[in-house]
Amino acid sequence: MLASYDDDAIADEELLTGTGSGGLFTSGYLRDRPLIEYLDEEERVAFLLSNKKKGVRRETEDRATVYAPGDGYQAIAAVTDTRVLFVVGGSGTGGDEVFSVTYAEMEDVKSDSGMLTKHLDVWSTEGVRWRFYVRATVDIEPATEYLERAAVVWSRAERQLGYARKWFVDANEAIDANDHERAREALDQAETHVDEARNVAAQLTTERDDAIWERVRAARERLDATSLEANRARGQHLTRKAERQWRREQYNQAYESYLAARDQYESALEAAPDHAFADAAEIEADIEDITDKLDQLAESPLRRAEQAYERATAVEDPTLAADLLEEALEKYQTTLVLDWGAEETRFVGDREDIRSTIARIVNEIEMTRRTLAERARERGDAHREASRCGDAREAYAAAIDHLQAVVAVARELRPDSVAELQADIEALRGEIEHVDRRIDESGFEFVGDVESDADD
Repeated sequence: MLASYDDDAIADEELLTGTGSGGLFTSGYLRDRPLIEYLDEEERVAFLLSNKKKGVRRETEDRATVYAPGDGYQAIAAVTDTRVLFVVGGSGTGGDEVFSVTYAEMEDVKSDSGMLTKHLDVWSTEGVRWRFYVRATVDIEPATEYLERAAVVWSRAERQLGYARKWFVDANEAIDANDHERAREALDQAETHVDEARNVAAQLTTERDDAIWERVRAARERLDATSLEANRARGQHLTRKAERQWRREQYNQAYESYLAARDQYESALEAAPDHAFADAAEIEADIEDITDKLDQLAESPLRRAEQAYERATAVEDPTLAADLLEEALEKYQTTLVLDWGAEETRFVGDREDIRSTIARIVNEIEMTRRTLAERARERGDAHREASRCGDAREAYAAAIDHLQAVVAVARELRPDSVAELQADIEALRGEIEHVDRRIDESGFEFVGDVESDADD
């Protein structure tokens, strides 16, 4: 509190805490309770002004009212960090009269001097002028300058904080709509206005306990809380995205999404480092869960490939086995290329072991498909000899399908065998052309003996 003295040299401490009327040679204070009890708990006083007779005058366009102190009491104007507070001791029959104008409501401030008195005028945004008198010997310029500066600073700061509040609303709406980009843009805008309010506040005072700084801190805390919620919501969205990618076996994408989700959760924790919040333990648990998921994801491609290979080798149906072997091959190939180009290894699996397994699976696919193709060709030959040309054609086509499946694998992993396979396929196509000519020449296809009604 900055020191000031009234016209009878009563110290500020006495004006703050004193009550009761004065006597013949002493000044009184307030009647009902001391000034300090009219202040808010955290309110800080910068200047105190007082008078014993003229009190405070309230003026509007059509009316003027004077509130004068009772005999032996004083009127006090307390210039605080939030407002100017007028308390008139023992005014009328109702005890102390109390009025105030906050800086957000303050429109203008002026002071003037006369022969015996000076007065401080404060205009509110409601069109009311408050006039407070002091003796001519009292220096009221410091208080006037403070009020003028406070009114301007509070107005500018509140304007910036008002803009910030609008962006907070927009950010929350975006969070609810899962529009994380718009939420981040809104929070960036809100932060700009909060920072500007802080810069404006510094033009009034650097005392961080003053009310204007409390306003800035409250906005900062809201910004931090909203940023925390935005980061957490983004982390949850990315976690769900990673899970979908994992199910689709998009392993690299899933890994990146999990990392991004963990970054969002960590940013959520960092968003309010100076504030306690109830969800901290839950966010920390989310981070730990993602770390566990990354460990599981790192093992998943190889484990799924191994499981697919085990299923393929466990079945007895060679056609199904061939299909499952090709599925296992695809999974091993996916596992092999996951970490290519990465700065560090993410996924489990020795590349040489994987290559060796891939080569073994390719051999098994080729052997199985060639066997199936040979069986289909033999069936085709048997059908052709029995003049079942349609069945023969179908069997030869099945044999071609098996060999073409081998070509699809060999073209990438065993290109030297492609030419031989293509030759076998062309031979089978020749067989199909042969049975097609027989069908065309005969005009009908033998389908076996048909029983007549006479045989019944």
